[in-house]
Amino acid sequence: MIVLDNVTKSYGGFRVLNGCSATIRRGEVVVICGPSGSGKSTLIKCVNALEPFEGGQIVVDGMAVRSSDVSLQALRAKAGMVFQSFELFSHLTILDNVMLSPRLVQKRPAQSVREESMRLLERVGLAQHAMKYPIALSGGQQQRVAIARALAMRPSIMLFDEPTSALDPEMVGEVLAVMGELAREGMTMMCVTHEMGFARQVADRILFVDRGEIVDDCSSRDFFAGRCSPRAQAFLSSAC
Repeated sequence: MIVLDNVTKSYGGFRVLNGCSATIRRGEVVVICGPSGSGKSTLIKCVNALEPFEGGQIVVDGMAVRSSDVSLQALRAKAGMVFQSFELFSHLTILDNVMLSPRLVQKRPAQSVREESMRLLERVGLAQHAMKYPIALSGGQQQRVAIARALAMRPSIMLFDEPTSALDPEMVGEVLAVMGELAREGMTMMCVTHEMGFARQVADRILFVDRGEIVDDCSSRDFFAGRCSPRAQAFLSSAC
């Protein structure tokens, strides 16, 4: 489903990703964790070409990300992205935010997109807020809208870049609940997060990244049982 093969990336003379390789299978939930500044967010942004990379290759559902003929629209439709900040359009209603990309990018009929968008807002518990503007919603509600917006493109993969880091603690649970439901339904997911409780509950595998390298690639069970590198064990003891 997603293949990372010896991916490298630098900012100037600083190597932020160094030979990262992993394979994420269809239906897997993979959590990427590690200390701040280790390259986690850069890695996940490379998957749908939000960040360029110099070496190696990434293949997403058969599409080689660095290929000169790859369609970025098609790639990003396959791999929906949810960011730390919600990135909603403040001048559009919640419903219009969800409808925008399917209408403009995929050219789907307005009525069917509207009906599907309302179903997605119902799914994340926000159908009653469809005609409100983002400013009227809490941070947790806005992030759930962002998830609905990504799902509106009918992706086969969902990418999450620290989706709860900008939220107050009481809002984190409502976003993680939606993500957990997606995981239980079999959505292929890559998620950068510091929420180790969430990782323990829903992740199939853990990629532990430190200093631009994937130090550990192991099952969630092994990782949380301490069957991982000493560096990951130290991280776990401080994070849990």
